[in-house]
Amino acid sequence: MKNYILLLGIAGVALGSYAAYAGNSATMTVTATIAHDVSLSVTQDLNIGTITINPASNESGAVNYNLDGTVKSKSGPITVATDATPGTFTANIANPSACDGSSYTCGGLSIPNRISSFLGTASLNHNSCGFVINYDSSNKFKVVPTSCSFELGHMTPGKHETTITISYTAS
Repeated sequence: MKNYILLLGIAGVALGSYAAYAGNSATMTVTATIAHDVSLSVTQDLNIGTITINPASNESGAVNYNLDGTVKSKSGPITVATDATPGTFTANIANPSACDGSSYTCGGLSIPNRISSFLGTASLNHNSCGFVINYDSSNKFKVVPTSCSFELGHMTPGKHETTITISYTAS
C-alpha cells in the first residue's frame, strides 16, 4: 500500500507541475516579408508603325497583328499598315513560358492598362489598341499589339504616343 501512495504522490506532483507550467505560457506572432526581385527592365519601346487610311471613307477599321508584330489583317478604310516593332523587356519570373502571347497577364506579369486609347481622340469607344505579353527566350519578353481599332471620324493625323505599364505581382 505504501508503494501505491508514493506512486500516487509522485503523479500528483507531476500533474501539479504540468498545470503550473501550462499556466505560464504566452504566444507570439511572427511575420516575415518575402520579396521577389524580378529585375523588370524595358529594353525597347513598342512602335506600332504607320497606319494609312482613305480619308474619303466613313467606316471603322482595324489592324490585327501576329505575335511577332507583323500585320495579320486590316479592314475598312486602312490602305497601308506597317508591321509593329514589339516592345521588349526582361524579367526574372518562375515560369516564363507561361507567357504564350494569348493574354495580357502571365506568371505574375501583367499589363494593367492592356487596352490603351491613344489614336486620335482618347476614348475607348473610338480608337484603341490591345496588348499581350509574349515569351521570347531566357528572361526576355515581348509586348505586342493584338489589334488596333478606330472610328474614322475620330481619327486625327499625326504621331500619337501613350504609355503602358508592365507590372509584377507575386502569386
